[in-house]
Amino acid sequence: MTDASQLRIEAAHKKISEVFSKDYAFEIPAYQRPYAWETTQVEELLTDLTDAMTPESRSDGFYFLGSIVLVKSHGDPLSRVVDGQQRLTTLTILFSVIRDLTEDAVKQASREIYVKQVANEDEGIQEALRLKLRRKDQGFFEKHIQARGATASLPPSDGQAGVKARILQNAATIRSKLDEMGENGRNDLLRFLLQNCYLVVVEVPTQTAARRIFTVLNARGMDLSATDILKADLLERAGEQKEDHLSQRWEDIEVALERAKFSDLFTHIRMIFEREKPRTALENGFPEQVPIFREDPAGFVDKVLEPYSDAFTLSMDDADLRRRFGAKTADLVRSLDRLDNKDWLPPLLLCLRQSNAGSRNDVAEVVFQLERLAYYLFMIRADVNARMYRYAVVLDELEPPTSQKVRAGGRERSTGLQLTEAEAFALFRALDGDVYLATRVVKPILLRLEQASTDGSANYDYPIISVEHVCPQNPTEGSQWLAWYPDPETHSARLHSLANLVLLSIRKNSSAQNYDFDLKKTKYFAPGDTSAFTLTNEVRAFETWQPSDVERRQEEVLQRLAKDWRLSELFQTWWADK
Repeated sequence: MTDASQLRIEAAHKKISEVFSKDYAFEIPAYQRPYAWETTQVEELLTDLTDAMTPESRSDGFYFLGSIVLVKSHGDPLSRVVDGQQRLTTLTILFSVIRDLTEDAVKQASREIYVKQVANEDEGIQEALRLKLRRKDQGFFEKHIQARGATASLPPSDGQAGVKARILQNAATIRSKLDEMGENGRNDLLRFLLQNCYLVVVEVPTQTAARRIFTVLNARGMDLSATDILKADLLERAGEQKEDHLSQRWEDIEVALERAKFSDLFTHIRMIFEREKPRTALENGFPEQVPIFREDPAGFVDKVLEPYSDAFTLSMDDADLRRRFGAKTADLVRSLDRLDNKDWLPPLLLCLRQSNAGSRNDVAEVVFQLERLAYYLFMIRADVNARMYRYAVVLDELEPPTSQKVRAGGRERSTGLQLTEAEAFALFRALDGDVYLATRVVKPILLRLEQASTDGSANYDYPIISVEHVCPQNPTEGSQWLAWYPDPETHSARLHSLANLVLLSIRKNSSAQNYDFDLKKTKYFAPGDTSAFTLTNEVRAFETWQPSDVERRQEEVLQRLAKDWRLSELFQTWWADK
């Protein structure tokens, strides 16, 4: 018979200072999936934390980070993490960066305790890291994150993949954001994080018990989503007579879109109604911001959920987009899909819903302007707040808000879908920079340039698309490249520019990257006498690739993008002034 003590379950909300303490030694079991947070999620966490710290925040000075589930015996700090790996890992990176940016040596040493438990012989406590990732990941994590001073000299994420790349990218993102805060800002953030941020910690003594708790907290073995909570809320409001009918319609849409996209749809609908950055959880904010949801459940399904589901489905149906709006519009939607955020989707969904309802006949023009705006925000690396604010103005432009939705004092207007001259110039500067070094930018913008170069689709169905430098990053002694680029400054000036980059439908070949130009063109760029990409074939037409060739090519490709975005005159002015 099972000992009753083995069934003991403890659950409590705890400050982060209590979680990262001697009471817990977190370990990620080998069966867990690897660390998977992207920089977008890290940026959102930092933004939410800084927003919650402000006096005008609706969080009342507190921030809830969710829950974690641990296999942990009472009184023993060893804690195997069943749920919560992403948050614990990201918080460890955050603590490590704050520690390494701390200027005062004594204070820096004191902040080490949030990353590593200090030994205390009197209490019988051994030195130990607060968090250990899976065995295959821990060595890298300790070397580049947890070791004191490690985040001050992060290696480049280029060449890394999977967990290692995400760790380095997220650490670099956090360090950049925190470096901008200054010492006082970081001190305030750390105090807020330790004293005003909470986790619900669920502790169970055995793996079997942990999985049972995890199943209770999660539905069908998947994360219990906000839409599950919203569904229960809606059906309760609808009453028993309508429950079965509405439940079936809800589930039909969820199955058609699949679970992740169905959840995304609710986020996009909320943005269409709220038109500002959400400051509460979806399940809490949605009924508040979408009044029809709470006032008329059946009307919500009829007038909101199903129409926007149809618009979402259309946005993903390339053939239907081509049939209804033409190939150019379909290609621009696919171009939007290549960006590293989906903040442009609410305006697109609103536009398509209006078209489906017969109230909008300029979809092609709206999509053109939306794609141009999205690439401007993408290229200048606008943060999530700037993007959402701008797209809120676009939503106002597509569907003016009712008087009830206009905030006190109104919203300061941007130019919405249009680009000002200053914004166009900022776009050109970004395009003229070292685009290769922005890992999330380089491939989408090259494919967009390819699209502009072919006056057609750049949705190439190749299992591999890689980016290669024409003039190599590290020319070998005695090569033709060093004869053409004897000056390191001349070499670096255009090395990572659009002009010096080509697309290949093969994996990079390290042994071929330093070939002289003629050999590189024939043996590497087009081993079958032609390349799959127009841009690459154009480079092959050059007889030399000296600095003057690259400069001429740079003007050509930038002019091509400017023309495709109807910015040619502004580009000519900018290029002449440059």
